[in-house]
Amino acid sequence: MNCLLCGSAKLDVAFSLGHQPLANKYPKDTLELKEEKLYMMNVDFCETCCACQINLNLSRDTFFKDYYYLSSVNQELVKHFDDFASELSEMKFVVDIGSNDGVLLRPLKKLNIKCIGVDPSENVGQLANSDGLKTIISFFNKEAAKEIYEFGGTPDCIVASSVFTHLNNHKDFLADIYNLLSEDGVFIVEVEYLLNILDQLQFERFYFDRPFYYSLTSLNILFKNHNMRIVDVKHIATHGGSLRIYVKKSSSSGVASTHVKKILSEEAKLLNFKFIHKRFEEFNKQINYLNENLVAFKRKSLKVVGYGSPARLATITNFGNIDNKLIDYIIEDSALKAGRYSPGQHIPIISFENASLKDIEIIVLFAYEYFGSIVKKFDAHEVIFYKPIPFEKINEEKN
Repeated sequence: MNCLLCGSAKLDVAFSLGHQPLANKYPKDTLELKEEKLYMMNVDFCETCCACQINLNLSRDTFFKDYYYLSSVNQELVKHFDDFASELSEMKFVVDIGSNDGVLLRPLKKLNIKCIGVDPSENVGQLANSDGLKTIISFFNKEAAKEIYEFGGTPDCIVASSVFTHLNNHKDFLADIYNLLSEDGVFIVEVEYLLNILDQLQFERFYFDRPFYYSLTSLNILFKNHNMRIVDVKHIATHGGSLRIYVKKSSSSGVASTHVKKILSEEAKLLNFKFIHKRFEEFNKQINYLNENLVAFKRKSLKVVGYGSPARLATITNFGNIDNKLIDYIIEDSALKAGRYSPGQHIPIISFENASLKDIEIIVLFAYEYFGSIVKKFDAHEVIFYKPIPFEKINEEKN
């Protein structure tokens, strides 16, 4: 098998996360619990373009027809997109691909910027439309591009935040981007960064609805192969550490910033099989350490719950064999997930309002990047927060 991004034969399995469920599917009843399927998650690495990919091909419809992730539930993400909208304030027409519940469309609309979203999730897209945020419920394709053009003409900016990892057909996607974007327009991609995932032991960020995990090297090759070029890049904090990449048509004016060359140079030195194997070995140790500590808490009869059920919850709990014998339940702020069960291990998920806060002694914070807003909810309670990987107390971060 050759790399699906660059075509290189220098592709091999780098590590395995064992049998995993679909991470963004939350069973709601006995029938769905019974019908849930697990698949082997082997992750390949390409030495040529320095990208990882999951070697299991599942239909995109499987993941996104019904979707349970709402961006606007997280106040840190809301602020991120408010700030991003301010950066785009000079744009005339912005298209947001993977617009979710309108978290970027909302501040763009307040700035009187013509904007439209595209999202394949029927339930989430309908939420945005009902809020007056124009959203095409579809994957981004030729038909969606035509509807976008009929709505507002040629956009001078197209945004795709946390979308690129979900693609399985880059050729058609980038061709449609190229044809829709104005001649000097900018395509802005926010993507979870492979080097950061590996360096920070965030292997729990691997799950099936994200088949690809990018370095800047891989994206640089990919865009060049589609008559586009990266002109700038910056590190951003979202999703545990991402890149915001600015892409233009190869025929447009301007040169690439020094930031691009710097990151490409760093990746050439660091990204290889040896580095990945070493980091995965450490991740495996941390998973075992998490499990050992949860067992110890239970032996002391401590009340242990989780907070937040992002997709990484599934990867951690299934790889670590963590069920409701070790974590009583998961508290979740999204109404779409509350009342359901975690994928694979079937830990009950309940709303914050239904949790008995006075009984909780330990919280494993799976949504750890949102600690600042979550911890305020427990000001009146003596609770110890832990980050799952690496397993460590995070109470000292409390302001």
